[in-house]
This record gives sequence, structure tokens and C-alpha cells, in this order.
Amino acid sequence: MKTYVGLAAGSGISPVLSNIKESLYQEPNSNAYLFYSNRSMNHVMKKAEIDKLVEQFNGRLKVVYLVSREQHEDPIFEGRISPEKLELLFERYTDIDVKEATYFICGPSEMIKGIADYLKKDKKVPAIQVLFEYFTAPDEENTEEMSDEFKAIANIESMVTVIIDDDEYSFHLNSKKESILDKALKDNLPVPFACKGGVCCTCKAEVLEGEVFMEKNYALTEEEVARGYVLTCQCHPTTNVVMLNYDV
Repeated sequence: MKTYVGLAAGSGISPVLSNIKESLYQEPNSNAYLFYSNRSMNHVMKKAEIDKLVEQFNGRLKVVYLVSREQHEDPIFEGRISPEKLELLFERYTDIDVKEATYFICGPSEMIKGIADYLKKDKKVPAIQVLFEYFTAPDEENTEEMSDEFKAIANIESMVTVIIDDDEYSFHLNSKKESILDKALKDNLPVPFACKGGVCCTCKAEVLEGEVFMEKNYALTEEEVARGYVLTCQCHPTTNVVMLNYDV
């Protein structure tokens, strides 16, 4: 039985809740915990939807709300989600094997980095089970989150063409800039997407021409990658001409 743990702050709830919900739907024997921090209970986003999901999944989803600017009779509910706080929450609210769970994290960069390091380094959770999405891109001068492979790709300008519902759209993109999906969204193209963290497969496309570099992949099988499928939220062009087909 798989266990999923969502760790969110503020509007970071959107991708985290989407991933938890999809996991619970797709895996009837799984369960999930959601630890969600806001300024106060009056600022909790999607609370009605969360409460409905708790009822719908009948004990498979447990939720703990924390507040950063509001006092509570129990201090464990005060403050942001930090490694120290998470340790206490695990002890009180779960009986899971921390190393076996899969984690969805979204919030401020400092929170993500602190929790991800705590899980991977202190708790020895495999990196493939620690999935996160930033509100915004990390500071450019901080390249710790970039893989050596991404740093090593050539800095080139490409003409990228995407096929969506049999229509073709083209745009220029530098290999070191945003992902193909992010550029398409910036150009208001009707591309499909959801998590933008390499987890859900919604933005899957087939490479018809050229080559791309995929930063992360938590959704496609080795066979799919070998057949030319990619997650465009993680892709950067590595040839001067690239064509991708979303109609797959």
C-alpha cells in the first residue's frame, strides 16, 4: 500500500492537492496525508474542496492545518512547515515509514529546499520520491537544483514547432531559458498541463524532429522515453529545429 504526503504553503496547495487527488483516484489501496500551512484559518485556500475530499476518501486522506500568524492552544499548529515541525507532525499524526512514502511539496523556495534536504539527507528518502514545484524559478545564481547534465547542454537558439489538435504553432526558444511548455504558455498556446513538476504526464508529447533535454521524469516509462515521448514541462531544445506532437 502506497503512502503519499503533501506539504504545502498558501497557493502551493494547487499542484500538491492535484497530485494527491490523482494518486488516491488511481490507486484505491493508497492513503495520503496533507500538511498545509497558511497565515490564518481565514486564509486557507481550497478548504471546502479539501474537506470534501477528506469525506469522499473515507479515512484515506488525513489533513492537518497550520497557521503562521495566528495563535493556537497547541503550539504544534503554529508556524510554517519546517524540518523540525515536520518531525513532530510525523510522530503525532502518522505511523508511516518515512523512507517509503512519496512527497509532493510546493511553497516558498526556502521551505522547499529545507524540507527536501531533510527528507533526502536526514531521512534517507530516495530523491525520486521527493517531488516539488517552485512558485517561481529559484534565484539564477543558485544552481544547486540544476543537474550537471542541464548545466552542460549547449546554449543554442532553436525553432520549436508544436502540434496541437492538428494545428502547428512555432516559436523561438533558447536552450538555457524556460521549458518548452512554459514558453508555449507564455505565447498563450492551448497546450495541456497540470502539475508542471514532471509527475502527471498531462503535458506528454512525442518528439517528431530534433532532440530535447528532459530535466526530470517521474511519469514516463523507459519504453515511452525510448519511443520518443517527453514531458514538455521539463524539456529544453538541444538542436536548432525541434518538432513535438501533443496529439498522442
